[in-house]
Amino acid sequence: MTDPIIEELWKIKDEIAREYQGDVDAFVAQLRAQGPTAGHEVVDLRAKRIAEQGHAPDAQEDARG
Repeated sequence: MTDPIIEELWKIKDEIAREYQGDVDAFVAQLRAQGPTAGHEVVDLRAKRIAEQGHAPDAQEDARG
């Protein structure tokens, strides 16, 4: 039994792959060209984390999110 949500995600993935002929670099370039928000609200929690931790996160903490 397959999950309908997973099936839909695979369908979207396949459509994107087909649109960019499997070229991930072209897909990423398009995403970057759209800008960081592309019409969506972006929430940056770094300042909140810094305040909670009392210091700036190091590179390892920042990579984990």
